Amino acid sequence: MPNEEPSGWAAMDELRVEQPDAIDVLWYPKKRLYLKPFLGKAIDLAGAARELGIRKNAMSYWIDRLLEVGLIREVHVERRPRHKVRFYRCVADKLRVGLMNAPLASYEDVFENFHSRWKQHALTALAESLERQSSELELCITSSDTSGVFSTIMPKPGSSLRDDFIYYWARLWLTEAERAALQAEMDALYDKYAALSNRNAKREQVLVHLIQVPEGWRTARNRNSGAA
Repeated sequence: MPNEEPSGWAAMDELRVEQPDAIDVLWYPKKRLYLKPFLGKAIDLAGAARELGIRKNAMSYWIDRLLEVGLIREVHVERRPRHKVRFYRCVADKLRVGLMNAPLASYEDVFENFHSRWKQHALTALAESLERQSSELELCITSSDTSGVFSTIMPKPGSSLRDDFIYYWARLWLTEAERAALQAEMDALYDKYAALSNRNAKREQVLVHLIQVPEGWRTARNRNSGAA
């Protein structure tokens, strides 16, 4: 059967979204999931529902919602023997939302979204590493000025074990120049090994998570001392 094709429209390569209702959909992971079937391709209701593993009536609601806020549009209609099948596509292949427009009570939610994607992978890998080395490791517990009790994993006395992972949380007190140097060195280290990464040719799979962020203004100790 012939298709009914709207003329003169194509999805944009990139779009900065500023409409509040559209931003509300894009910002929250559980809502923007429903946009996934329409990114980079045209798809009908049944296909979108199948891709997300949800009922067609639920997908129908989200198609109406995405149309309403302007994130998708109908791109063509296929005429079948007994009915018409409408196909939809996201208005752009890449969508951008300025953080200043984000409907957040706290910007911490931004990082929680990224963190949740990798957390379980990292925890599983760390647990497997501890299991491999468990005969040479001990849980060490001592007192702490800040939390009351401090615990860490250490090799047994006299052990020659070298961990096959790195896991550090630390608070450092540095000058601004030293902090900038630390950031530059961490960036360079990541860039060096990211350039060596080859999924098809190398078998050793490694998770890497780097964090370095100025914290002084948030800590009670530094606020009370007047530090910037």
